[in-house]
Amino acid sequence: MLGKIAMGFLVVTAMGTAYICQDGFVNIRVEEYRKGGENHHLILPAQLAPLAAHFVPLRHLRNAERGLRDFLPALRAASTELAKIPDTLLVEARDHDEHVRISKSGDGLDIEVESPREHVHVWVPLRAIYDTADALASRLGTN
Repeated sequence: MLGKIAMGFLVVTAMGTAYICQDGFVNIRVEEYRKGGENHHLILPAQLAPLAAHFVPLRHLRNAERGLRDFLPALRAASTELAKIPDTLLVEARDHDEHVRISKSGDGLDIEVESPREHVHVWVPLRAIYDTADALASRLGTN
């Protein structure tokens, strides 16, 4: 009997883990250049963003609703279309001593910011962007 309970717990845990990890992972890396600066590296399941969108209080969504109504369909369309193209540089900008690059890399967006103070690198799966926009649209009733 105890073995069946343990097996059930194991199956539920495995299914939950598979669900949380289905869209891949968001990878965030920050290096501070100042003396004694810190380095941070975070790897998070990408499914946490659309999941969290279901728990955002409606009053906060209503405050941002005007901007979101126009932006969410464009975000869903862009993430869908970007998934179809080969890896490419999308945006590169330089301003004095800062450099920003946004590219499509694999099935995600690769964002890199270099400044004299820090180096920030973020990789986000396109599917997670779509799913988050979809979850927010669903909450606002704009599907």
